[in-house]
Amino acid sequence: MLCICIQCLCNISTVVTSFIIIHQHPVEIYHPTLVAPKRMSMIDKYIVLEDDEDEDCNSQHKYNNKMIVNRRASIASLLATSILPQYPAIAADISSNNERAIPSLTIPLQYQPKLSAYTISYQVGKSHFGAIIDTGSPFLLVPAASETSCSPEYQWGCFHPEESQPTSLEPTLERFDGNEGLVEWREGPFSFDIQSKLFPKSLMTFGVISESLMDGPGGIFLGLVKNTNNSIRPSFLGQSNVSAFKVDLREREGIDKSLTLYGDGSSNLPDEQDAIPLVRDLNKRFGDPTIHYVGVASSINVNGNILASTSNRSKIYCIFDTGCSGMTISPSLFDQRYASARANREKNLWGSVNVELQTLSGKTVTLDANRPITTPLGDERPWGKRLDGHLVVLGLSFLEGLKMTVDIDGDKIWFEDK
Repeated sequence: MLCICIQCLCNISTVVTSFIIIHQHPVEIYHPTLVAPKRMSMIDKYIVLEDDEDEDCNSQHKYNNKMIVNRRASIASLLATSILPQYPAIAADISSNNERAIPSLTIPLQYQPKLSAYTISYQVGKSHFGAIIDTGSPFLLVPAASETSCSPEYQWGCFHPEESQPTSLEPTLERFDGNEGLVEWREGPFSFDIQSKLFPKSLMTFGVISESLMDGPGGIFLGLVKNTNNSIRPSFLGQSNVSAFKVDLREREGIDKSLTLYGDGSSNLPDEQDAIPLVRDLNKRFGDPTIHYVGVASSINVNGNILASTSNRSKIYCIFDTGCSGMTISPSLFDQRYASARANREKNLWGSVNVELQTLSGKTVTLDANRPITTPLGDERPWGKRLDGHLVVLGLSFLEGLKMTVDIDGDKIWFEDK
């Protein structure tokens, strides 16, 4: 069994993320021609060096494609100078004192500047782990026990096998942009340091990432994509009663940025008419084994000029991904922009970027970013089938300062700045 789960390759200031998950039985043969060379789903994270303000678009193209360094070095530098801060306690669980209330759970997020990412804390067995919150991948993961992961300076967490048990699921062989290793699938108690009706199972399935795979990303990701094909290992939220969630990255004095999980029937969702519809085309038509949170943009504008627009024959599919930090686009769209910028002798290849989407009521919602480091996807056919349009992954540079609410079961998403 072989499938590709592809999500993102993006950045916000200096970080570019890329990832490809290949699920296959360990004895099967890996076929590199079936895989896009850059990650689009969860784990292989990189850093791309930022270009100078005065560099022209030709230099920026060089930086985006060649000057890539391993993110492991960044985390090693971080641990050498400081210890990641302790995560705060759970903020709320409104169901705890009311048996009839719709359960919800709010967990504070911690921003890590050197990773350009937001992290969250959770418990598997009796051990605590830190992970990058990732709306572009599906799995609950922990690092395998090793001298590195169990050292006092390593703050992602130390896995203790005796606190969990094996499952009947075969290990999967994963290759993340050149790094290859096994992921063992186990089950054990899970919590956000507090028991919640949103997680009724006494044991949850999670993946144990081998150290060889950690050479690429250097970190762990908590995936919030709930729905996947049956061929994929169990997703984190697929084992829960969560039907919607909110990632609140607004700047508010005295209030933590946070993740809120909602149970079925929650009345805390925004007005439906202000929602942007989510589509499942990437899964149903183009072979994506996960059902990413995808909207169709009406247009993308760069430096005040339209780069692409949606038509009946060509759509702009946007994946909203907090596990990325900038933007990744289809190779043809990247080349189109590069040719245009060079012809017009523009100083900045990706200066002001605006992505416009339409709500159910016909209003326009604009997501914008200033100089996001933008990278082309490795292939026009990320899942083997050519898209009838363009694929764009929008990361934290577009989501910072906003409250993003996702109605998983209702296929809707909202963006609010107030």
